[in-house]
Amino acid sequence: MVDLDKVREAIRRFNEKYGAESELIEVKNDEIVVHVKGHICFTCGAYDYFEDLAFELSDVLGREYAVAEEKQLEDGTYIVRYLPAEKVDKVVREAMIVIYDNVEKLRLEIPKRG
Repeated sequence: MVDLDKVREAIRRFNEKYGAESELIEVKNDEIVVHVKGHICFTCGAYDYFEDLAFELSDVLGREYAVAEEKQLEDGTYIVRYLPAEKVDKVVREAMIVIYDNVEKLRLEIPKRG
């Protein structure tokens, strides 16, 4: 079972370090779901921030966590699902691309490296 206080501490450290406004949505068994908000969602390296939160979670929980899935919402924020690294065989990434008034949605499944 995941320690909720430790998860909240990891999110607090992440928010403080990167100026994010992330919030814990739920913890179910060893799955952690976070709503990632703030300016970092609108950078070209948003995914790197999701991995940075995985590192914070790994540090406080003493178990390696990885991004299992990320989904961009209509407002540009993200829902990110984290699992222990050994349970992640591929990362699911969704992106919304807006060119003028046309919106295209993409879904990529990226095999885990190593």
